Amino acid sequence: MQNLELFFLSILTLSIFGMLFILLGYLTIRKAVDIKRRERISHYKEQYNPLLFFMLTEGSYARGLTPETALQQKAIEELFSRYTTLLEGEEEKTRLSELASLYLTDFYRRQLKSKRWSTRMNTLYHIEDFHMSQLLEDVSRLLRRKRISREELVHVLRILAKFHSKQMFELLTKEFDHLSEYDYRNILIRMERRQFDQFILHFHKSNISLQKAILDIISLKREMTYLSFLERIFESYNGEIKLRALKALAEIGYVKNVEPYLELLYSNKWEERMVAAKLIGSLKDERGIQRLIELLHDQSWWVRSQAGQAIDQFTNGKEILRSVFETSNDVFAKDMAWEWLHKGV
Repeated sequence: MQNLELFFLSILTLSIFGMLFILLGYLTIRKAVDIKRRERISHYKEQYNPLLFFMLTEGSYARGLTPETALQQKAIEELFSRYTTLLEGEEEKTRLSELASLYLTDFYRRQLKSKRWSTRMNTLYHIEDFHMSQLLEDVSRLLRRKRISREELVHVLRILAKFHSKQMFELLTKEFDHLSEYDYRNILIRMERRQFDQFILHFHKSNISLQKAILDIISLKREMTYLSFLERIFESYNGEIKLRALKALAEIGYVKNVEPYLELLYSNKWEERMVAAKLIGSLKDERGIQRLIELLHDQSWWVRSQAGQAIDQFTNGKEILRSVFETSNDVFAKDMAWEWLHKGV
């Protein structure tokens, strides 16, 4: 019985070693194939790079840049990717987009139909980077896939926004109204002004995540054009939406009537006190100085920090902070005044 057990154990051990040997052989062969593949791609890149550089700088076409195999197309793709990070002039970027369209359009059309998620995603990244707007319809078709991942969906919508697709308003307000605030921001930031303004007009009917994203985009753009819109939102909404509108106004640094915002410095919500302090600092309205000094003694560190920054923006801000540091009995106020006195020193 014991001999039989030893026999089976020996067989099992040999089987495991055999499987490991086969796996090692497979990995060795795979590595060798990958190395050979990279060598060929590198060879093609060295061959194509002078031609591509000539076309990008001279604005003309050259013979010899006609990829026929997948490896040749991969080489051209990698060269284009490299140049997207190097080129700064709009004319050169336009040429790169034209060349990518010329040499990679058919290849990417096939790639978008791939069953592999990673292949489709990588293709989407390249289409966006190379600004291949002629593939707009092909990218749109991905939205009709029965199974589409969240990452793929958001990236498709990003590309459609960047290429000024006329579908964007319907897509974001009806078909895909379940996205996160972060996803909406990622999409909206790529829109042109006329497209974005459609969402401003539809603001009151939008879901809260889209509303927050719209206000955040205005904060980033800091355009005075949206001042009246922001003030209406501030007056008619409560909670987080009101706060986001206030943040956007603080970023723009201008309001028509400062009185309501001075009152907000006394809000029982620390978030509103903090953002109001930021706005008054941007406006440099001296009527708010005394309250800002009081906010240096606030229970919230965020409010104290923002009050210190706001005071520092005034012409005599350093003198005010020094006075607080020397005369206040509040250790937290003294610490914050000292911090802003030495900020950037």
